[in-house]
Amino acid sequence: MNIDWITDFEIAKQVSIKERKPILLQFEREKCSGCRKLDALTYTDENVIKELSEWFVPLKLQILEDHKIRSHFSAVWTPSFYVTDRNQKIYYKTEGYYNSEDFRMILRLALAGYLLPRGKYKETIELMKKGLELFPENLLAPKLMLTKGEAGYLMTWDNKTFRASLKELTDKYPDSLEARMWPWMD
Repeated sequence: MNIDWITDFEIAKQVSIKERKPILLQFEREKCSGCRKLDALTYTDENVIKELSEWFVPLKLQILEDHKIRSHFSAVWTPSFYVTDRNQKIYYKTEGYYNSEDFRMILRLALAGYLLPRGKYKETIELMKKGLELFPENLLAPKLMLTKGEAGYLMTWDNKTFRASLKELTDKYPDSLEARMWPWMD
């Protein structure tokens, strides 16, 4: 089982429309060691292959060849990742090599970035819950917990529940950046 990477934005756009999925664009270049490591280690993980293929239209472009698209995304680094729709609107961006676990967390955050503006709060909450169940000690876990809390708040506008979710976050991950973001948590 492999990831079926598309290498043309127009084709990826058509697949995105047909399958009603966002595009995960990876910019790469020939001598990019992070890109090679992704191919050798991360993209061979069965769970990465399954989740990436299920949730996104996978698109790889050469950063030094696709000037117009690179310019649109202001891409300067490889590997770099952009979650976009068929109109090239960016919903999530990150750069660098990720091991399988970290990449699976990134995939969840990237998909949440696409789902939240569409009002898909329940789907986002479930996605974050599953990531937290799988990898509770991952450095990105506080970000997943925060995203889960934000989705819950957007779904209900219940301030008490949101504050409770932030309390849980600060209790579980007190040294995280996410725990330090909220002025009323002192």
